[in-house]
Formats: sequence, C-alpha cells, structure tokens
Amino acid sequence: MNTTAVAEFLKERLANKEVAAGEGGFLESRLFGMVLAGEAKLPLDKVEEVAAALDCDAPELFRLAMHQFYDEEAVRLLDRMFAVPLTTAEQMWLHEIRSAAGGPVVEPSAIARRLVRALAKPQCHQ
Repeated sequence: MNTTAVAEFLKERLANKEVAAGEGGFLESRLFGMVLAGEAKLPLDKVEEVAAALDCDAPELFRLAMHQFYDEEAVRLLDRMFAVPLTTAEQMWLHEIRSAAGGPVVEPSAIARRLVRALAKPQCHQ
C-alpha cells in the first residue's frame, strides 16, 4: 500500500491553503486524517472533492491515488484505456516529460513552453 506519495502531496497543499471550519467536508473526516498519516488510502471517489478544496490538479491527485491501489504498469494501462487518445509520438513526449520530472509534473514556465515548441517543430532534413 503506497500511501506516502498521496499523504506528502496533500500535506504540501494543506500547508499552502486555509480551509475554513465547517467548509472542509471530507477534509474534516477521520478518514482524511488517516490518509494524511499514511494509514489509509485516499478513496478514488473523494479525489475531485479534495482537489477542489485544496485548489490542486484533480487528474494529478487521481494519478497519485491510483498508485495506492495499482502498480505503475496497471496505472499506465488505465491511462491508455481511458485517456484522451494520443498518437504514439505524443505518448512518447508525455513519457519523457514524466520521466524527466521524477515526480509530479508542474505547470510549464514560459521558458519551458518555448523550449517544447522549438523541440516539437518539424525538422527540415537537408
């Protein structure tokens, strides 16, 4: 049971976000406290609520939560089966980005967007 990555992700978001008393919903539950302590898995049906309450990326949190239940190979299979169809080349780009990040992928900076655009341009073969 890999609950550490989810717990760390949530703790980082909680440190930067104030949740008003009575407005936390699931965040105020005993189960959420156990998730933060690494003692329980984040239920997949609670991912959207938690992501909205903490202003974080729901698909990123869902992917982390999936790793609590499934190994990397199974998560990749689910990505392929349910994700927006990507070409083989797009899948290769995404794999490289995730591999290079070594963890959660952050929003690209202006420099990163320019670099990707330059790298993705079709090359003229001379």
